[in-house]
Amino acid sequence: RSVHVPQSIRIAIQARLARLPEDAQEILRRASIVGREFDYDVLKATADLDEDRLIDALEIGERAQLIEEIHPPGERRTRARPRFTFVHALIPHTLAEGISGLRRQRLHRRVGEALEQSATEDRDELAGRIGRHFAEAGEWDRAAEYFLRAGDHAQSVYAYREAIAAYEEALGIVRDRKETDREARTLMKLGSLYHSILDFPRSRRAYQEAFALWEVAGSGGASPPPPPTDRPLLVFARNPETLDPNIATDVNHLEIVDQLFSGLVERTPEMDIVPDVARSWEISEGGRRYTFHLRPDVFWSDGVQVTSKDFEFSLKRILDPSTGSRNAGFLYDITGAEAYHRGKHASPESIGIHAPDPLTLQFDLACPAGYFLHLLAHATAFPVPAHVVTAHGPQWWHAETLVTNGPFLMERWEPKKRIAFSRNPRFHGRTRGNAQRLEATLWEAFDADRALRQYEADEVTCMRVPSTTPTAFLERHKSERISEPSAQVTWVSVNPKVGPFQDRRVRLAFAHACDRKVLTESQRDQGETTSTGGFIPEGLPGHIPNLAFPFDPDRARALLAEAGFPDGRDFPVVDFLAIGLQPTPPQLEKLRARWSSILNVEVRLITETFERASQRIRETPPALMRTAWLADFPDPDNFLRLGFGFYGDLNWDPRYADLVDQARCATDLRHRMALYQQADRLLIQEAAAIPLLYGRVDYFVKPWVRSLPFSPVRTWYWKDAVLE
Repeated sequence: RSVHVPQSIRIAIQARLARLPEDAQEILRRASIVGREFDYDVLKATADLDEDRLIDALEIGERAQLIEEIHPPGERRTRARPRFTFVHALIPHTLAEGISGLRRQRLHRRVGEALEQSATEDRDELAGRIGRHFAEAGEWDRAAEYFLRAGDHAQSVYAYREAIAAYEEALGIVRDRKETDREARTLMKLGSLYHSILDFPRSRRAYQEAFALWEVAGSGGASPPPPPTDRPLLVFARNPETLDPNIATDVNHLEIVDQLFSGLVERTPEMDIVPDVARSWEISEGGRRYTFHLRPDVFWSDGVQVTSKDFEFSLKRILDPSTGSRNAGFLYDITGAEAYHRGKHASPESIGIHAPDPLTLQFDLACPAGYFLHLLAHATAFPVPAHVVTAHGPQWWHAETLVTNGPFLMERWEPKKRIAFSRNPRFHGRTRGNAQRLEATLWEAFDADRALRQYEADEVTCMRVPSTTPTAFLERHKSERISEPSAQVTWVSVNPKVGPFQDRRVRLAFAHACDRKVLTESQRDQGETTSTGGFIPEGLPGHIPNLAFPFDPDRARALLAEAGFPDGRDFPVVDFLAIGLQPTPPQLEKLRARWSSILNVEVRLITETFERASQRIRETPPALMRTAWLADFPDPDNFLRLGFGFYGDLNWDPRYADLVDQARCATDLRHRMALYQQADRLLIQEAAAIPLLYGRVDYFVKPWVRSLPFSPVRTWYWKDAVLE
């Protein structure tokens, strides 16, 4: 980028440079192309000198007080991987001016390639710098790829402003090169980001451009999927208790539902929001009104057109108290939704969901919600066929009457054994995958040993790595193992309204007696990490590190004694409910045993299926409950309101409910995040929740799978799998 260097300073710098030997002058000019700060290894890769002459040149530059070596605090002076900086920011700009245009382009390309080679582990963090060098070199395709990569990385750590800047750089390049599909996708990224930071005018402009280009690019786009393959994608899945998107809540059910149904928008593996059943949308009224325009070419598997009435019917059905859906809280941002669900309004017309015509759907929100589009990409917001549900009632989703609109059709369903799917020839959406068939082996109680045998026998294409996987198996298949970040928290919910746990000291005693290391000591680097921070997991905005109470048995016993139970005397038997874990993991039994031995109390570990546990929670909430939450959309609200509220009571402390409610409607992002962090601190410091683990996706994937996308909130992009 052009920087003005005053003439007097330019002359002084050039005069100092002219007094140096030619080698030193050349090396400093090349270093100026790298940047104000530069690594020795990168400079060495771009220099045409042997190492001794290069070191001599750098030492001369140091003596001339043009550069100096950087020494991080506490690090010994070493030339193993030294790093340098120009002593003033104007020096590299002045030196770079002395390099001709063609030679400067060549040097930028060499620097970009050197950074590619050296940045094996932190390439995403350096993607912006690498992209800048390739742009200066005129390597436009490589530059665009790295700017997009830099934007994706910044977005993944919720550095939204940095992400926007990187995407704008990429947009300029792909626009000049008339790459319609990539231009549309980049504009979608910008529209989503501006929406996330509640800048709705810029979001609307970006989306309007993107929608027009999306139509031009067509269903194939710039990168059509590879030729179809007859090889099926073989997976494991939990035996589904329901395939009704309005009812399904467990993540193990949603992975099947997502294959069969499609919603207004889709969340891509890169965490972007793109059109699905909706072809476009507008956001107005300061972020409070969303108007979606549906595609006319979307049909149910029985040939009936999908219309806005299906969406209106579905969403109001979720909110109808008689439906009994536990997904209603997802829709509380919509005007009148909570009041109707809680029985305060009798008419569904009071809900801000309207279908003025078959291809238009409108939402009115109580307050702006930057995550609303991400929420609509969740299966909860998918439509159900109103004509089928009306005809067949609550059991409409059974195999003989099931009607769907997703990327796959169900071919055969053998309950508790297998589900077979085939590609939906009517599917309207875009796909990157080529597998025409999908088969899911169903389980109720997961048998890890049997699963590993099936994987080794090529009866399964991909599967999660069980915690009990033998070391020899891990070694044999280490090249087939994939580990990716996952926005998930596992925690113990402590009920402040049950028996002695009404006393904060009792809750704190159990928090300090929680030995998290027993949960990971036998998992052999599976990626899950102990939750030393707050309830919001690592990688999400609002995460607070080092917030959880440390393991301190002496403090735990002292607190229990202060509460009137010295050495555990007279403490009642405690039920510890584990949801959906069958068979019970040995690590959880170790955690229970630690509580019992440290506090000298009886803790009974009870495992229940998701459905039976849900009933128990409603009828007789346990004192302690182990559960987990995988993000439905990347926002603190999904954890502190929906996640915690799904299993607990948001009104366990009126202060907590008030903070979460204020944060949900706050339009100033910093204030909003501060409110969520206050709520997180209250939750942890009052020991109403004891975080245990933050998650990762850890999978075995067969070598013939060329591509199997994952994202921090979803692991079942099966329609996009590419098989040889």
